[in-house]
Amino acid sequence: MSRIDPWSHIVSGLHERKAINAQPDSALAVRHARERNSPMPPAMANAASIRRIEWQTTCTILVSWSDSTLGRIEDQTWRAGFARASGVCGLTGEPVRRGDPVFRPLQRGGVLPRNAFDMIRADRLSASNTGTPN
Repeated sequence: MSRIDPWSHIVSGLHERKAINAQPDSALAVRHARERNSPMPPAMANAASIRRIEWQTTCTILVSWSDSTLGRIEDQTWRAGFARASGVCGLTGEPVRRGDPVFRPLQRGGVLPRNAFDMIRADRLSASNTGTPN
């Protein structure tokens, strides 16, 4: 009885998959193009993922949150602004319309944070549930 080397089996399987993917089906190519052009899904699905919100200044808050797929973020700076697109409030689950006052993760150095498209409605934050501003 001959044994198949597991590593060779894995590598040969990858080579076969590469050959299959080299000639994509046109419907598959259209689907991938559509997925690339669609907006990113929100990282924060609900308020349970938010662990803490703390006022940093009158227009910035620190948000600590976690997600099973994106990891855990402590004291992420979010800045007040206006919603650039419609979405969902990460704190309450309420709809957010384009132009609504919101807090969004701060973008630094041209790098989008993992949760760049998340929003918290500004009218849902109060001194009583987040602490007082500095």
